[in-house]
Amino acid sequence: MHKSGVFGRGDLDERLDKRIVVECFLLVKQGLRPVAIVTIPAELPDGNVLGAQVDFEFRTRLAGQARDLRTRMSDTLERRRLSPIAFKTSILRSSFANNVLGSESYLVHREVARALGLEVLESEVRPTIREWYVHLPGTRDRLKTMLSRRHEIQKQARQHVKSTEDVGYYVYPEERDPDYLQDLGALLGYPDCCVKAYTAGRAEGDGRTPGMPEERSARQLREAGVREDSLEAGGNIPAGVSPWAFWLKDFYPCRPDCPAAVTKGEQARAALGAFSEELTTIYEGFCRGNLARVLRGPETIRQHEEWLGRRP
Repeated sequence: MHKSGVFGRGDLDERLDKRIVVECFLLVKQGLRPVAIVTIPAELPDGNVLGAQVDFEFRTRLAGQARDLRTRMSDTLERRRLSPIAFKTSILRSSFANNVLGSESYLVHREVARALGLEVLESEVRPTIREWYVHLPGTRDRLKTMLSRRHEIQKQARQHVKSTEDVGYYVYPEERDPDYLQDLGALLGYPDCCVKAYTAGRAEGDGRTPGMPEERSARQLREAGVREDSLEAGGNIPAGVSPWAFWLKDFYPCRPDCPAAVTKGEQARAALGAFSEELTTIYEGFCRGNLARVLRGPETIRQHEEWLGRRP
């Protein structure tokens, strides 16, 4: 890599999401974390556009109005052969493949991962939502074991759904499995103390209870005197809170000045300096933004759950 640009390839830079590059590619490359997760298509730069294209194609084909004759004929045959649910699932996966897997943003990020010597294990969350597990080659077996455990937990949860219970309780059941969370936290490079605090909070089960990681972390920041308007204006961060503790998106430190998390953030900044000074500046902005994101996290999560509910 050259010092002149993020990758020394200006033709790629404008098409790349900087957060994916920094937090998911380079920190894995530099050994700061074994694995990083990217949600596809949501976290791609044009994720909203790609998602809308997938939804449009799905609705069009479900109505029997595919753009080309070959697809219409194929869908007609599949509709007769499959059950209604299986037919919808088939169209969803096909629409995802047509609009996302061949998109420029999808391909260019995969290209950069390969150029860095990283592997990407892709896992389907829903027919129109996938996760990239970005990792170095030596982590693959450990990662596959963890994902197998996740799928088994989900399978068992589906087998025990009760009509009298809130179906939402069975969404992401692995989030309530302590062993799974410990393994996942270690793979993502999270400090042990933060993983333990997260696991204890998740054990409460109800996403709106005070002990849940999102609620707990936001409350800690409010009690420390952190205000979103001050963060956005570039104001000072109160004592007892370190932006370095918020070293990754979607990470919740056990406390806002957790020494282990702060060390991770400082190590990440130093490692990124090996690529370019520009990246350290970008990363500093990310840490401050991550802090703001945690502050407004509970409301953001509720909005995301509503969005997921509208997805096919």
